Amino acid sequence: MKKILRPFYLLYQLVAWPVAGIVTMFAGLSISLFGKYIPVKRGDYFPAAIWAKIMVRLFLLPIKIEGRENLDPNQNYIFIANHQGSWDVFMMFGYIGRNFKWMIKDSLRKAPFIGRGCYDTGHIFVNRSQPQKEVFVKAVRILRGGTSMGVFAEGTRTRTGRLGEFKKGAFVIADMTQVPVVPVAIEGSYDLLPPKAWFMNWTPLKMTIMKPIAPIGKGKENVEYLMTESRAAIAKALGEE
Repeated sequence: MKKILRPFYLLYQLVAWPVAGIVTMFAGLSISLFGKYIPVKRGDYFPAAIWAKIMVRLFLLPIKIEGRENLDPNQNYIFIANHQGSWDVFMMFGYIGRNFKWMIKDSLRKAPFIGRGCYDTGHIFVNRSQPQKEVFVKAVRILRGGTSMGVFAEGTRTRTGRLGEFKKGAFVIADMTQVPVVPVAIEGSYDLLPPKAWFMNWTPLKMTIMKPIAPIGKGKENVEYLMTESRAAIAKALGEE
C-alpha cells in the first residue's frame, strides 16, 4: 500500500512545500517579534511549537510521543537527543512540551526566518572556530536562569541511520551546572528524509522522552557517567544496544 500511495504523496509535496515556506516565514517573524521586539511571556516558545506541529500535520505524518510524564514541571533540563534528520527539530520544538534553547551549529543561523528568530531569542549557535569558553558561558547562563536546553549530542546528523558517538560538550555543561540530562530517542526521521533526498518518504515518527539522569558528583567521572548513560538509554530505545 505504501508503494502504491508514494506517487500521490510526492505530488502532494509539490503543494505542501510552498505552504510550509509561508508558515515558516510567519513563524520566524513571530518568534523574533514576540520573543525580542515586543516581548511577551514565552513569546519565543509558542510560535515555534505551533510552527513545528503545523509542519508535522501539513505533511500528514503520524507521530507518537512517549515519556512526557517523566519531566518535573519545576525542573529545567538538558535534553540530549540523537540526530536522524531535519525533522528532529520539529519533533522536539513541537512535542517535548517545554521551552528550551537549542545548542546548534552556526550554519543554521542562515536558515530563512527561523534562523533569525532563534538568533534573536538567545539560542546558542556553535562555531567550531570560536572559543568554546563563550559557548559554555552562554549555556551556563541559560541553565542557571531556569531555562532548559536542547542538544544533538552526536554533533551532526547520522549518515547511516544508526546512532553515532556522542561529543562531551553538553555533558561538561551539565557537570558545570548540575542540571539533569534527559535522553530523547528520535525514530523515523532518517527514513522520512534521507541524506541528499529531495522528496520525503511518508514515515511514522516516534519520540521517546526518558527519565532524567542526575549528576553523581562533579568532574571528569560525572561527565563520563552522564554521557555513557545517556547514549546507552537512547541506544536501547532505538534497539541498538
